[in-house]
Amino acid sequence: MKKHLTIIGGGFSSWIAASVFADSGYSIDIFEGKSESFGSQQITPNGWEALSKLIELKQIQKYFEPFYNIYIKRLNSKNTLELLYHYDLLEQSYNYGSIERKSIISFFKNNALRNNPIKIINSNVTNIVSNNNSNELIDDKGQIFKSDLIIGSDGIDGVCRKFVVGSNSNIKKKKIYRTVSFKDSAYNLSKTILLVLIHENGYYVIYPTTINNKKATNYIFVPQNNETEIPTLKNKILNYLIPEDLEWKTTYASFNSGEKTSIYKNGLFLFGDAAFTIPPHTAQAGNQILEDAVYIKNLLNENYDFYETVNMFVKERYLKKDILAKKSKMVGEILNAQNIAKYLRDYSLMLNGNDLLDKILSTIWITESYE
Repeated sequence: MKKHLTIIGGGFSSWIAASVFADSGYSIDIFEGKSESFGSQQITPNGWEALSKLIELKQIQKYFEPFYNIYIKRLNSKNTLELLYHYDLLEQSYNYGSIERKSIISFFKNNALRNNPIKIINSNVTNIVSNNNSNELIDDKGQIFKSDLIIGSDGIDGVCRKFVVGSNSNIKKKKIYRTVSFKDSAYNLSKTILLVLIHENGYYVIYPTTINNKKATNYIFVPQNNETEIPTLKNKILNYLIPEDLEWKTTYASFNSGEKTSIYKNGLFLFGDAAFTIPPHTAQAGNQILEDAVYIKNLLNENYDFYETVNMFVKERYLKKDILAKKSKMVGEILNAQNIAKYLRDYSLMLNGNDLLDKILSTIWITESYE
Protein backbone atom coordinates (compact mmCIF):
# COMPACT_ATOMS: atom_id res chain seq x y z
CA MET A 1 0.00 0.00 0.00
CA LYS A 2 1.31 3.42 -0.96
CA LYS A 3 2.07 5.55 2.11
CA HIS A 4 1.36 9.23 1.60
CA LEU A 5 1.20 11.94 4.26
CA THR A 6 0.41 15.65 4.34
CA ILE A 7 2.10 17.86 6.93
CA ILE A 8 0.70 21.29 7.73
CA GLY A 9 3.34 23.66 9.10
CA GLY A 10 6.97 24.33 8.27
CA GLY A 11 8.68 24.81 11.60
CA PHE A 12 10.53 22.80 14.26
CA SER A 13 7.98 20.03 14.84
CA SER A 14 6.93 19.85 11.18
CA TRP A 15 10.34 19.03 9.78
CA ILE A 16 11.13 16.62 12.62
CA ALA A 17 7.93 14.73 11.75
CA ALA A 18 8.76 14.91 8.03
CA SER A 19 12.22 13.45 8.65
CA VAL A 20 10.88 10.54 10.72
CA PHE A 21 8.07 9.58 8.34
CA ALA A 22 10.18 10.08 5.22
CA ASP A 23 12.79 7.70 6.62
CA SER A 24 10.02 5.12 6.94
CA GLY A 25 9.10 5.33 3.28
CA TYR A 26 6.29 7.87 3.30
CA SER A 27 5.93 10.32 0.44
CA ILE A 28 5.07 13.72 1.87
CA ASP A 29 3.41 16.98 0.90
CA ILE A 30 4.33 19.73 3.36
CA PHE A 31 2.64 23.11 3.55
CA GLU A 32 5.63 25.11 4.69
CA GLY A 33 4.10 28.58 4.41
CA LYS A 34 5.97 31.32 6.23
CA SER A 35 7.62 29.93 9.34
CA GLU A 36 9.85 32.01 11.57
CA SER A 37 12.27 30.74 14.18
CA PHE A 38 13.89 32.88 16.84
CA GLY A 39 16.84 32.36 19.15
CA SER A 40 18.00 29.03 20.48
CA GLN A 41 16.58 25.82 21.84
CA GLN A 42 17.83 24.49 25.13
CA ILE A 43 18.72 20.84 24.62
CA THR A 44 18.26 19.19 28.00
CA PRO A 45 19.84 15.77 28.69
CA ASN A 46 16.73 13.85 27.60
CA GLY A 47 16.51 15.95 24.44
CA TRP A 48 20.15 15.24 23.63
CA GLU A 49 19.52 11.51 24.04
CA ALA A 50 16.51 11.72 21.73
CA LEU A 51 18.42 13.81 19.20
CA SER A 52 21.12 11.15 19.03
CA LYS A 53 18.46 8.65 17.91
CA LEU A 54 17.18 10.89 15.13
CA ILE A 55 20.24 12.31 13.35
CA GLU A 56 24.00 11.93 13.28
CA LEU A 57 25.23 14.08 16.16
CA LYS A 58 28.45 14.96 14.34
CA GLN A 59 26.28 17.06 12.00
CA ILE A 60 25.33 19.41 14.82
CA GLN A 61 28.17 19.10 17.34
CA LYS A 62 29.91 22.25 16.15
CA TYR A 63 26.68 24.24 16.58
CA PHE A 64 26.09 22.91 20.09
CA GLU A 65 27.00 25.33 22.87
CA PRO A 66 27.49 23.24 26.05
CA PHE A 67 26.52 24.09 29.61
CA TYR A 68 28.83 22.79 32.32
CA ASN A 69 27.15 24.48 35.27
CA ILE A 70 23.73 25.69 36.37
CA TYR A 71 23.62 28.66 38.71
CA ILE A 72 20.51 29.97 40.43
CA LYS A 73 21.05 33.47 41.79
CA ARG A 74 18.86 36.27 43.03
CA LEU A 75 19.14 40.03 42.95
CA ASN A 76 18.67 40.90 46.62
CA SER A 77 17.39 44.05 48.31
CA LYS A 78 20.90 45.55 48.24
CA ASN A 79 20.93 45.19 44.43
CA THR A 80 23.74 42.65 44.55
CA LEU A 81 23.81 39.07 43.29
CA GLU A 82 23.41 36.29 45.81
CA LEU A 83 24.12 32.64 44.96
CA LEU A 84 21.29 30.30 45.93
CA TYR A 85 22.37 27.09 44.21
CA HIS A 86 25.07 25.64 41.97
CA TYR A 87 24.76 22.40 40.00
CA ASP A 88 27.78 20.78 38.31
CA LEU A 89 26.56 19.13 35.11
CA LEU A 90 29.94 17.58 34.27
CA GLU A 91 30.06 15.85 37.63
CA GLN A 92 26.69 14.28 36.88
CA SER A 93 27.73 13.39 33.28
CA TYR A 94 24.79 15.31 31.83
CA ASN A 95 24.84 16.64 28.26
CA TYR A 96 23.07 19.98 28.32
CA GLY A 97 23.41 22.98 26.02
CA SER A 98 21.82 25.05 23.27
CA ILE A 99 21.44 24.96 19.50
CA GLU A 100 20.04 27.68 17.24
CA ARG A 101 16.47 26.76 16.24
CA LYS A 102 17.12 27.58 12.57
CA SER A 103 20.02 25.11 12.60
CA ILE A 104 17.92 22.30 14.05
CA ILE A 105 15.19 22.86 11.48
CA SER A 106 17.80 22.89 8.70
CA PHE A 107 19.30 19.56 9.82
CA PHE A 108 15.94 17.78 9.88
CA LYS A 109 14.82 19.41 6.63
CA ASN A 110 17.97 18.28 4.84
CA ASN A 111 17.57 14.79 6.25
CA ALA A 112 13.93 14.62 5.13
CA LEU A 113 14.73 15.84 1.62
CA ARG A 114 17.67 13.49 1.16
CA ASN A 115 16.51 10.94 -1.44
CA ASN A 116 12.92 11.17 -0.21
CA PRO A 117 9.85 12.16 -2.28
CA ILE A 118 8.78 15.39 -0.57
CA LYS A 119 6.77 18.17 -2.18
CA ILE A 120 7.03 21.56 -0.50
CA ILE A 121 3.97 23.80 -0.95
CA ASN A 122 4.68 27.45 -0.16
CA SER A 123 1.28 28.39 1.15
CA ASN A 124 -0.72 28.22 4.36
CA VAL A 125 -3.75 26.02 4.91
CA THR A 126 -6.64 28.21 6.04
CA ASN A 127 -9.52 25.71 6.12
CA ILE A 128 -9.97 21.96 6.53
CA VAL A 129 -13.24 20.34 5.48
CA SER A 130 -14.13 16.70 6.18
CA ASN A 131 -15.37 14.85 3.12
CA ASN A 132 -16.36 11.25 3.88
CA ASN A 133 -13.14 9.42 4.82
CA SER A 134 -10.77 12.12 3.58
CA ASN A 135 -10.21 15.83 4.10
CA GLU A 136 -10.12 18.79 1.75
CA LEU A 137 -7.49 21.40 2.49
CA ILE A 138 -7.97 24.96 1.27
CA ASP A 139 -4.92 27.22 1.25
CA ASP A 140 -4.55 31.00 1.28
CA LYS A 141 -4.34 31.01 -2.51
CA GLY A 142 -7.75 29.34 -2.86
CA GLN A 143 -6.26 26.02 -3.98
CA ILE A 144 -7.94 22.78 -2.85
CA PHE A 145 -6.01 19.63 -1.91
CA LYS A 146 -7.24 16.23 -0.74
CA SER A 147 -5.54 14.14 1.90
CA ASP A 148 -6.37 11.05 3.94
CA LEU A 149 -3.49 11.23 6.44
CA ILE A 150 -2.42 14.55 7.93
CA ILE A 151 -0.02 15.70 10.62
CA GLY A 152 -1.02 19.08 11.99
CA SER A 153 1.98 20.94 13.36
CA ASP A 154 1.05 24.55 12.68
CA GLY A 155 1.04 25.58 16.33
CA ILE A 156 -1.43 26.19 19.09
CA ASP A 157 -3.38 28.81 17.11
CA GLY A 158 -3.24 26.94 13.79
CA VAL A 159 -6.10 25.66 11.68
CA CYS A 160 -5.29 22.04 12.57
CA ARG A 161 -5.97 22.37 16.28
CA LYS A 162 -9.19 24.24 15.57
CA PHE A 163 -10.26 21.36 13.29
CA VAL A 164 -9.53 18.68 15.90
CA VAL A 165 -10.43 20.45 19.14
CA GLY A 166 -12.90 23.07 17.95
CA SER A 167 -11.92 25.70 20.52
CA ASN A 168 -8.89 27.05 22.34
CA SER A 169 -10.87 28.23 25.34
CA ASN A 170 -8.82 26.01 27.67
CA ILE A 171 -5.49 27.47 26.48
CA LYS A 172 -3.88 30.26 28.47
CA LYS A 173 -0.97 32.42 27.31
CA LYS A 174 2.06 33.45 29.33
CA LYS A 175 4.06 36.49 28.23
CA ILE A 176 7.74 35.73 27.68
CA TYR A 177 10.38 38.30 26.69
CA ARG A 178 13.26 37.10 24.51
CA THR A 179 16.36 38.61 22.97
CA VAL A 180 19.92 37.85 21.86
CA SER A 181 23.17 39.77 22.33
CA PHE A 182 26.33 39.44 20.25
CA LYS A 183 28.49 41.41 22.67
CA ASP A 184 31.71 39.63 23.64
CA SER A 185 31.43 40.81 27.25
CA ALA A 186 28.07 39.12 27.69
CA TYR A 187 29.14 35.91 25.96
CA ASN A 188 32.36 35.62 27.99
CA LEU A 189 30.36 35.94 31.22
CA SER A 190 27.74 33.40 30.13
CA LYS A 191 30.02 30.85 28.44
CA THR A 192 29.36 27.24 29.59
CA ILE A 193 26.79 28.47 32.15
CA LEU A 194 23.03 28.30 32.37
CA LEU A 195 22.07 31.11 34.75
CA VAL A 196 18.67 31.48 36.35
CA LEU A 197 18.52 34.96 37.86
CA ILE A 198 15.58 35.65 40.15
CA HIS A 199 14.27 39.21 40.29
CA GLU A 200 11.33 40.51 42.28
CA ASN A 201 9.41 41.07 39.01
CA GLY A 202 10.16 37.67 37.49
CA TYR A 203 13.21 35.68 36.49
CA TYR A 204 15.83 35.62 33.75
CA VAL A 205 17.27 32.57 32.00
CA ILE A 206 20.63 33.40 30.40
CA TYR A 207 22.87 31.08 28.43
CA PRO A 208 25.47 31.03 25.62
CA THR A 209 24.56 30.06 22.09
CA THR A 210 25.64 30.32 18.46
CA ILE A 211 23.48 32.37 16.06
CA ASN A 212 24.35 32.58 12.36
CA ASN A 213 27.78 31.10 13.20
CA LYS A 214 28.44 33.91 15.70
CA LYS A 215 28.92 33.47 19.43
CA ALA A 216 26.02 35.04 21.28
CA THR A 217 24.08 35.12 24.53
CA ASN A 218 20.42 34.11 24.65
CA TYR A 219 18.10 35.85 27.12
CA ILE A 220 14.65 34.96 28.37
CA PHE A 221 12.72 36.95 30.94
CA VAL A 222 9.64 35.32 32.46
CA PRO A 223 7.59 38.05 34.18
CA GLN A 224 5.59 37.47 37.33
CA ASN A 225 2.40 38.03 35.32
CA ASN A 226 1.38 39.30 31.89
CA GLU A 227 1.17 42.90 33.12
CA THR A 228 4.76 42.96 34.41
CA GLU A 229 7.34 44.79 32.30
CA ILE A 230 11.07 44.05 32.01
CA PRO A 231 12.83 45.63 35.00
CA THR A 232 15.58 48.25 34.78
CA LEU A 233 18.72 46.81 36.37
CA LYS A 234 20.87 49.22 38.37
CA ASN A 235 23.92 47.07 38.81
CA LYS A 236 27.01 48.01 36.75
CA ILE A 237 28.56 44.55 36.88
CA LEU A 238 25.26 42.89 35.96
CA ASN A 239 24.90 45.23 32.98
CA TYR A 240 27.94 43.59 31.39
CA LEU A 241 25.99 40.33 31.41
CA ILE A 242 22.61 41.89 30.58
CA PRO A 243 23.35 44.98 28.45
CA GLU A 244 20.95 47.91 28.82
CA ASP A 245 20.47 48.31 25.05
CA LEU A 246 18.96 44.87 24.40
CA GLU A 247 16.01 44.83 21.99
CA TRP A 248 13.50 42.56 23.70
CA LYS A 249 10.87 40.71 21.70
CA THR A 250 7.52 39.93 23.31
CA THR A 251 6.38 36.35 22.73
CA TYR A 252 3.78 34.11 24.34
CA ALA A 253 4.06 30.58 25.67
CA SER A 254 0.81 28.63 25.73
CA PHE A 255 -0.30 26.22 28.41
CA ASN A 256 -3.39 24.16 29.13
CA SER A 257 -5.60 25.31 31.98
CA GLY A 258 -6.23 21.67 32.93
CA GLU A 259 -8.81 20.40 30.47
CA LYS A 260 -7.75 17.38 28.41
CA THR A 261 -8.49 17.49 24.69
CA SER A 262 -8.21 15.15 21.72
CA ILE A 263 -5.19 15.22 19.44
CA TYR A 264 -6.70 13.15 16.60
CA LYS A 265 -9.72 13.49 14.33
CA ASN A 266 -10.61 12.02 10.94
CA GLY A 267 -7.06 11.25 9.82
CA LEU A 268 -5.52 14.42 11.27
CA PHE A 269 -2.96 13.87 14.04
CA LEU A 270 -1.77 16.88 16.01
CA PHE A 271 1.96 16.98 16.68
CA GLY A 272 4.20 19.39 18.59
CA ASP A 273 2.79 22.54 20.16
CA ALA A 274 -0.51 22.01 18.34
CA ALA A 275 -1.02 18.84 20.37
CA PHE A 276 0.53 19.50 23.78
CA THR A 277 1.19 22.73 25.61
CA ILE A 278 3.88 22.64 28.28
CA PRO A 279 4.68 25.75 30.37
CA PRO A 280 8.19 27.06 29.59
CA HIS A 281 9.76 26.73 33.05
CA THR A 282 11.54 23.38 32.48
CA ALA A 283 12.51 23.97 28.81
CA GLN A 284 10.63 20.84 27.75
CA ALA A 285 8.40 21.91 24.85
CA GLY A 286 11.06 21.31 22.17
CA ASN A 287 12.77 18.46 23.99
CA GLN A 288 9.52 16.54 24.32
CA ILE A 289 8.92 16.92 20.57
CA LEU A 290 12.27 15.19 20.05
CA GLU A 291 11.25 12.40 22.44
CA ASP A 292 7.88 12.09 20.67
CA ALA A 293 9.67 11.72 17.35
CA VAL A 294 11.84 8.89 18.70
CA TYR A 295 8.77 7.10 20.03
CA ILE A 296 7.06 7.37 16.62
CA LYS A 297 10.23 6.34 14.79
CA ASN A 298 10.44 3.12 16.83
CA LEU A 299 6.84 2.22 16.06
CA LEU A 300 7.31 2.87 12.34
CA ASN A 301 10.47 0.75 12.36
CA GLU A 302 8.34 -2.08 13.79
CA ASN A 303 6.03 -1.68 10.78
CA TYR A 304 3.06 -0.17 12.61
CA ASP A 305 0.86 1.78 10.20
CA PHE A 306 -0.18 5.40 10.70
CA TYR A 307 -3.39 4.61 12.58
CA GLU A 308 -1.73 2.11 14.92
CA THR A 309 1.09 4.55 15.58
CA VAL A 310 -1.32 7.35 16.47
CA ASN A 311 -3.36 5.08 18.73
CA MET A 312 -0.30 3.91 20.69
CA PHE A 313 1.10 7.44 20.88
CA VAL A 314 -2.09 8.74 22.47
CA LYS A 315 -2.10 5.93 25.04
CA GLU A 316 1.60 6.07 25.94
CA ARG A 317 2.67 9.69 25.61
CA TYR A 318 -0.36 11.74 26.65
CA LEU A 319 -0.09 10.92 30.36
CA LYS A 320 3.61 11.78 30.51
CA LYS A 321 2.95 15.15 28.88
CA ASP A 322 0.27 15.91 31.44
CA ILE A 323 2.68 15.12 34.30
CA LEU A 324 5.42 17.26 32.71
CA ALA A 325 3.06 20.20 32.29
CA LYS A 326 2.14 20.07 35.98
CA LYS A 327 5.81 19.88 37.02
CA SER A 328 6.73 22.79 34.80
CA LYS A 329 3.89 24.89 36.22
CA MET A 330 5.15 24.08 39.73
CA VAL A 331 8.70 25.18 38.85
CA GLY A 332 7.35 28.48 37.52
CA GLU A 333 5.42 29.06 40.73
CA ILE A 334 8.56 28.36 42.78
CA LEU A 335 10.75 30.72 40.76
CA ASN A 336 8.16 33.50 40.88
CA ALA A 337 7.27 32.98 44.54
CA GLN A 338 6.44 36.09 46.56
CA ASN A 339 6.16 37.13 50.21
CA ILE A 340 7.04 34.38 52.71
CA ALA A 341 7.15 31.73 49.98
CA LYS A 342 10.19 33.32 48.31
CA TYR A 343 12.19 33.16 51.55
CA LEU A 344 11.29 29.49 51.95
CA ARG A 345 12.38 28.90 48.33
CA ASP A 346 15.71 30.65 48.81
CA TYR A 347 16.41 28.86 52.09
CA SER A 348 15.52 25.46 50.60
CA LEU A 349 17.75 25.99 47.56
CA MET A 350 20.73 27.05 49.67
CA LEU A 351 20.26 24.27 52.22
CA ASN A 352 19.07 21.34 50.14
CA GLY A 353 19.13 22.31 46.47
CA ASN A 354 20.36 18.97 45.14
CA ASP A 355 17.53 16.93 46.61
CA LEU A 356 14.96 19.57 45.72
CA LEU A 357 15.93 19.80 42.05
CA ASP A 358 16.66 16.10 41.61
CA LYS A 359 13.11 15.26 42.59
CA ILE A 360 11.84 17.59 39.89
CA LEU A 361 14.40 17.17 37.10
CA SER A 362 15.67 13.60 37.31
CA THR A 363 12.38 12.10 36.12
CA ILE A 364 12.43 14.52 33.19
CA TRP A 365 16.08 14.24 32.20
CA ILE A 366 16.48 10.47 32.59
CA THR A 367 14.80 9.15 29.46
CA GLU A 368 12.90 5.95 28.96
CA SER A 369 14.48 3.20 26.89
CA TYR A 370 14.20 3.82 23.19
CA GLU A 371 15.17 0.30 22.21
